[in-house]
Amino acid sequence: LDRRFGWLRDRTKMRKTALDEMVWRITLRVGDALALLNQRLPHGRPLMWLINGFRWRFRWLYWRSRLQSLGARTMILRFVVVRFPERVSIGPYSSIGDFVHIWGNGGVTIGENVLVAAHVVITSLTHDPAVYPYSRKCVEAPVVIEDGVWIGSGAIVLPGVTLGRGAIVAAGAVVTKDVEPGAVVAGVPARILRHREDSAMMETACNNVGGTG
Repeated sequence: LDRRFGWLRDRTKMRKTALDEMVWRITLRVGDALALLNQRLPHGRPLMWLINGFRWRFRWLYWRSRLQSLGARTMILRFVVVRFPERVSIGPYSSIGDFVHIWGNGGVTIGENVLVAAHVVITSLTHDPAVYPYSRKCVEAPVVIEDGVWIGSGAIVLPGVTLGRGAIVAAGAVVTKDVEPGAVVAGVPARILRHREDSAMMETACNNVGGTG
């Protein structure tokens, strides 16, 4: 049955992806049109607040419908790509920057008050180097990003990695193994530079609802 109806399943996925893309583009066009209208109106600041609120709310609803779960007041900026979104969970009060790419095949869990800067790659999928051609075998391993983590711009988090509570990943780092809570890591591959002296304060801040990570 899988061979007989596989083409139908693939076509259905393609249509769903195309529909999601169309809804996303319509949202952006409506927001841009309202922003242009605001520029042409005198004293349009209250209208701009309304426009921004509409755009953020619609964007949040869009991603909540696609992801496994999405926490309250989490911001997902423009041009974010999420593969297998039904296996990706993001907690409340987190921020996902522009051009972030998430491969959710093996499962990706992002906690609350997490800050993910622009151009970060988080992948739970890789290939087996012992099998050639490399595309023949995929290896999936879950990624867990705990509360209060900050991932700098351009960093890469590889499959099977857990970033401990309050850890900081420097810009451009490649994380290949687990990071301890409160650790600051940098480099390729990422290595511990130090531990945060304010880890105790960070624990308190993460327990207070409404933080920003």
